[in-house]
Parts: sequence; C-alpha cells; structure tokens
Amino acid sequence: MPTDKLLWITVMATFLIKSLLAYIIPFTGDEALFYTWGTFPDIGYYDHPPMIGWLLALIMKFSASEYALRLPALIFPYIVGAVMYSLLKVLDKNRARWAVILFLVSPLNMMNILVTTDTPLLLFVSLSAVCFYQGLHLNKRISLILAGVFLGCAFLSKYFSVLLIIAYGVYVLLYQRNRRGFAALALVAACTIPFVLLNVYYNYTHAWANIMFNVFNRNHAMGSFTPGNFFVYLGQLLFLLTPFTMYCLFRPVKSARHVVAAESLRRYYLVLCYVPLGILALLSFTKSIGIHWPLAFLPFVFILTIFHFNAATFRKVVLLVAICTFTVNSLIAYIVINPPAKLTHSKLYQQALFYWQPRAVADILTPYTTDYILTTESYSKSAVLYYYTGRYISSFGPGSFHARHDDMYTDFRQFDQKNIAIVRTAPPDMNKYMPYFQTVSVTEIKLENTSLYLIQGSAFRYGVYRELVLRPIKNKYYQLPAWLPTQGNYFTDKYFAEE
Repeated sequence: MPTDKLLWITVMATFLIKSLLAYIIPFTGDEALFYTWGTFPDIGYYDHPPMIGWLLALIMKFSASEYALRLPALIFPYIVGAVMYSLLKVLDKNRARWAVILFLVSPLNMMNILVTTDTPLLLFVSLSAVCFYQGLHLNKRISLILAGVFLGCAFLSKYFSVLLIIAYGVYVLLYQRNRRGFAALALVAACTIPFVLLNVYYNYTHAWANIMFNVFNRNHAMGSFTPGNFFVYLGQLLFLLTPFTMYCLFRPVKSARHVVAAESLRRYYLVLCYVPLGILALLSFTKSIGIHWPLAFLPFVFILTIFHFNAATFRKVVLLVAICTFTVNSLIAYIVINPPAKLTHSKLYQQALFYWQPRAVADILTPYTTDYILTTESYSKSAVLYYYTGRYISSFGPGSFHARHDDMYTDFRQFDQKNIAIVRTAPPDMNKYMPYFQTVSVTEIKLENTSLYLIQGSAFRYGVYRELVLRPIKNKYYQLPAWLPTQGNYFTDKYFAEE
C-alpha cells in the first residue's frame, strides 16, 4: 500500500480507537480537577500555570461532556504529526510518512487519551521547536517570534517548558556560537518574557502558590540517592517509545538527500531530545519521575527515526509497535466495558469503585445535598463529585499538598453551625470527627460489592476546626520564604488576618 494512503488510514484508525477509549473511560480525579479550573477561569492556579484551564473553559462553552473535554488530548498529537511531516518531507516524503505513522501507532499517542497539563505542553513545545529551527537556519525573524510565543504558551502550560529553552541554549552554544545564533536566542527569550511576567504576577498576588507547590511542598523527600528510580524512568521511556523505536537511536545514521540540511536537522533534534531527557535522567537519582514528565519531548525521538531507519525497517517496526499498542488498547476497552468477575470482586476494584463508577456515586449522594454541605477528605474525590453532581464539593480536613487549590474557593467561616456530610470509602474513626460537630453519625451506603461511608455532622464548630486543622495547614503549607515579596495571602488573610 502506498504510504500516503497508509498514513490516512492510520490517522483514522488510531483516532477512532482513542475516541472509543475517551468515550468509555470515566473521568479521572486529575481531569475533574482541570474541569474545576475551567469553571473558574483565572490567570493561574494553585499547582500549575493556567493553559489547560483556559482550553477547557473554551470547550465548555460548547460542551462539558467527558469526550468533549478530552478533545485536546485526542487532536493535539495529530497536529504534532502534521508538523513532523512538514519538517521531514524535504528529506524523504516516503520515510517522513513512515516516521509519522510510527508516532501515531506508538503508546505516546495511543495512550494519550486523558486531558492533563501535558496536553497543551506537547503541542506548544513541538510548535516552538520547529519555529526556532526555521528561524535559526532559514533566517526567518517571524519564525523566531512565533518560537517565543509558542514557548510562552508552553510555559503557561507547565514549567517543564524551561527544559526546552535550556536545550535551545545548548544547541546555540554547540552549533551556532555566533552573533546570529545568540541574537535568535535573545529574540525568542524576549517574546517569551510577557508570558513569564503574567505567571510571576499571579504568583505575587497568590502567595507564590506555584513556587510553594513545585519547589517546597511536594519535594520534602527529595535529596536521598535512589538509583532504582533511574531504572523506573528508563522503563517508562521504553513503554512510551517501545524498545523497537528506542532501537533506532543505536543504529547508524542513514544517508539522505540534501545532506547538509539533513545533518543540521538531525543535530538540532538530537540536542532537543537528549538535553531534556538527560536532565530528567539525572533528576531521577534523587526523585521519582512521573511517566508524564518527558511526554512533550518524546516526539523528537520519532523525528530522529528518519535518520536511522530505511523504509523496510520502518515497515517492521511499525507493525510490531502497532500490534503491541492495539492489543493493549483493546484489552483496556474490554476491561472497562465488561470487567471480569475476578476483577470486580478484588479489593483493588472495590477501593477504586468511587472512580470507576463516579456517576453512580454521585446519584447516591445527591439527595443528601439538601440538608448537608457535601465534602470529601480528598481533593481528587471532591473534584470528581463536583463534575458529576454539578455542585462544588469542598475538601474537609488537612488533605495533602495536592489539595490546596480548594483553599482558594472554600471559606470554612461560612460553614459555621451548618451541617456537613463527609464522604469516605473506608470505615471512619468517629472520634476523629466529634470535636468539629455538635453530633456525629455515620451512614453506610452500599454500592455493588463495596460500601461508602457518609459521616453526618451537625452544627459545625468553625473555631475548633480553625485551630486543629487550618492552623497546621498554615504552618505546613503557607510559610513563605522571607525573600519572596508578596501582595497578600489568600489563606492567612482569610483565616488569620488578625495575626
């Protein structure tokens, strides 16, 4: 089959398979959190910059269904594929199509179904990279301006975009160490600065929430040498790229037409690939690396395949990768649609039933919202219930560093003397809740093979909660370093203004 036809078939087949999974898989806690951001548009959020919230806010003007909100995750990889083809076709159209096909059938695309902060990061990193190359090597100033704008959008998506500007700097120092190279780098940086300043302004007026989360609160365990994390990181790369694609990086470079252009392109994407992945590899020795962390830089590996594979090798690798990913996707779809009896009776399934059947959970709990303020002890669970009930659900208790965005929306002073219901998936210790209410009772609610527990407290005692819960939160999560100037603190100004 001609590769042009095969490419279109691949686009349609992979998109349909991804769409099926996006349609049947319930909304996850992280996705529900980003939905919350979309319902409260802002120039920033507690743990990340605002881009994904802006995207979802735009989509929600038309639809708030799970599938609609996942459209960026479904569509953006195909835009990246189009960028790859436009970049590589000048070298060899046939092999350029094969490189895109390999990218589309890889787990990096086929498993990219859930909407996350990495979704816009993947798109804007790829767009910025191709624009910087064109601006630098074709001397196009507009391309350099676009590279800076896209880099700014990547920065407002996730802070990992900083790895891209570092890669730009390394490339200029290695291969463009001249006036033209430094001028290009300076222009890109200048066009990125307005986006950075917007984020700095948000943090300045919001107790440096992003800094506290990403630098301090989530990194208490960082620092100990843990070599096992490095091998986990390598395993994640092998899964996302597959060993067959990784194999390409160890093969000799194939000759291509327009040798000079091909070599400059190869060196460029080699730097853009190795620098971010290498930094994450070094970081993995002291911190666990999330499987989503390197996602935005992995398309560069598929660009490099055109320099290592001929058409025959591409055919073999694409077939092997497609078999693996389609098998895994089919298995996921089968388990979601018709979970095996052994799975439904397992303890793991019962513990995860809150997320597996969120609409059923919401339907069960909705009647209680008449007499109680519904809460959970997990911001993830609260966000899921918010999506499926349409009522904002606050987080009760100390939570974790992940739950702090709720501090911006919830005011426990307004709950004083009101009735509060707390949803749990494990049996509660009633003594833990008695100080905060006049009376406390618990209702066990059956759902399939497991139970939910609804703690019903009457006449909430805000004063006690302030001292036993909110003050420790203040001391643990809102102790800003003295060197950080700030204009107000949304948490301490609300609960401890007199201090």
